[in-house]
Amino acid sequence: MAAERFPPMRPVHPLRACLIAVPFGLLLVVLAIRPQVSANVWSRCMAIESMVERGTQAVDGSPLLRRHGSSDVVRFGGRFYSDKPPMFAALGAVVYLPVVILGYPLGGDYAQFVVANLALVAALSGAGAALAVVGLRLLLQLTALPKWAADLSALGGGLGTLLLSYGVTLNNHTLAAGLLTLAFALVASEGATPARSRARGRRRFLAGGLAGLAATIDLPSGGVMLAALAVWLMSRGRPFPVPYALGAAGPLLLHALLQSAVTGSPLPAEMYPEAFHYPGSYWLTEQGRWTERGPRWRFGLEMLVGPQGWLTVTPVLVIGLAALARVSARRDDPLAPHARVVGGAVLILLAYYVWGVRRTDFAGHSFGTRHLLAVTPLVYFFAVVALDRSRGRLLTVAFALLFVVGLIYAFLGALEPWKRIENRKDPTLRVLQRFVLSPRSTFLRVGGRAAP
Repeated sequence: MAAERFPPMRPVHPLRACLIAVPFGLLLVVLAIRPQVSANVWSRCMAIESMVERGTQAVDGSPLLRRHGSSDVVRFGGRFYSDKPPMFAALGAVVYLPVVILGYPLGGDYAQFVVANLALVAALSGAGAALAVVGLRLLLQLTALPKWAADLSALGGGLGTLLLSYGVTLNNHTLAAGLLTLAFALVASEGATPARSRARGRRRFLAGGLAGLAATIDLPSGGVMLAALAVWLMSRGRPFPVPYALGAAGPLLLHALLQSAVTGSPLPAEMYPEAFHYPGSYWLTEQGRWTERGPRWRFGLEMLVGPQGWLTVTPVLVIGLAALARVSARRDDPLAPHARVVGGAVLILLAYYVWGVRRTDFAGHSFGTRHLLAVTPLVYFFAVVALDRSRGRLLTVAFALLFVVGLIYAFLGALEPWKRIENRKDPTLRVLQRFVLSPRSTFLRVGGRAAP
């Protein structure tokens, strides 16, 4: 096997990468002051509140369940639980404990909830989105961009994608995006500068810990990237990456313990369809029950370029996908292994979400395709790579125009991340939606009819 050729680096101090993310993180905190909640959020809040205030993952006794309810609840052994993987809630419990001690319970009055929610969003979702910007800046060391341009490009990766939209609400996807982007950056730049074996081991341990944690809070994206990075490290012709595996083992083991306390095994609640079938469950209603509404290829097309499509709301990723294909095909390109890892992960995730799961809709009542958010920064990185290597103005102009469209979508999404674009009356969104490549929507509207 030919040895991997590592790209040259334009080193940047990690502190600089962190400072670039600060204004983005502060913007997210400001936008998160007004709580953005949904059934998804209430499910997570109930799990966090129950862990801290009653010492259990069961949400039966949560005042939030009685007040707000949630469709994202399952029943095991006669008790109700959040249907979300428990590691995210466990991290939230660490943040929530001092908050509730200070007198701001999630189940208190509205003012108390605002404070508690803001603390959780800032520490988990917002920090994850900001961490993705840090990871992007470290990755951009592998380009020939001037440092100021790399700084702005990294910041653009936060502002011009759904990292902005979902960084203001409690969710697992932005945190996973930050963890995976940083893990990828550590592995991607490993051989670009000389390093002793001990230092390399520490980097791999950290990368494994980050990827392993991501795999416990965003199972599809995190799991695929955890495996992809392991294969990449093994392909370099060195011994099995033991430090990487050890780093990943910690969060994976903790996930197994927490999940087994709910489902009886490390498998997530979604692997137990009967747990969603209880009196009053949303998933037994006409709108919640799964029905095939057309060929799966059409579902995939809608997922990519429909009204809520991944490429519709972040169109600059089109350049990134094209760059992935082009760089992957070049054997002598030092970024070819990087492109193959990201491109392979994207293809697997697309196949999984289109053909591997039974979903009534890929976005539900939310803004855009959030399920691919964890790999969005990595695809965006290759869009910047294409821009860096371009010798003409046409690509620069196209990048700028597509980025602005994504920036508008991202900002408007941050105002109401749990409301579908089709259900929004914003005139700007109506204008942008005129350019949707596949305007057909399979989403069930009020009355049970899908859009034509």
